[in-house]
Amino acid sequence: MSLRKYSLWLMPAGATAQKFSRLISQLAQRYSSPTFLPHVTLIGSIEAQEEEILTKAQELASLLHPYPLQLTNVDYTDVYYRALFVRVEASAEVLSAYQQARNLFPSAKKTDYMPHLSLLYGDFSVETKKEIIQKIGDHFTDTFEATVLYLYLTEGAVSDWQKINAFLLRE
Repeated sequence: MSLRKYSLWLMPAGATAQKFSRLISQLAQRYSSPTFLPHVTLIGSIEAQEEEILTKAQELASLLHPYPLQLTNVDYTDVYYRALFVRVEASAEVLSAYQQARNLFPSAKKTDYMPHLSLLYGDFSVETKKEIIQKIGDHFTDTFEATVLYLYLTEGAVSDWQKINAFLLRE
C-alpha cells in the first residue's frame, strides 16, 4: 500500500461556518481562486496509509476535549495556502492540541504552528491582499468550539481534497 497525504482539521459549524463559507466563496469567485470549506488545520502534510491514519486520528480525538478557537486578526503571507487568513489565538488549549497531534504524528512535515482559518488561496500581490483586507475588515471576533476532528485526504488540486472521516472529541 502506498502512502497518501492527509490533514486533520477543526471546522466551525452553524452560523460561523456559513459566514466564512460565504466569504471564502465570494473571494474565490472574485479572484479566480479555489473554493474550500472553512477550517483550521490542526496538523497537515501527514504521509500515511489510510488504515494507520484512521487509527491514530481516532486516538487523537479520544485525547482531546472540546476547546474554543478565537479568531483574531486578518493577515497574509506569500505562501499559496496562506495567501489571506484569519489568525486563531494561540491559547493554551490550541497549543496543547497541536502538541498532542505532533506526538502522534512525528513524521508530519515540521513547520512552525500558526493556527489560522484561510480565506483565500493563491499567489496575489501585497497590494491586492491589502485591498481585500480594507473591504472585509482586519479583525474578526468569532469564536467556535472544536468538537470534531476531521480527517481529509489533501492530495492534488484543492477540488480533489476529500473528507475521509470525522471523530468526536471526548467529552
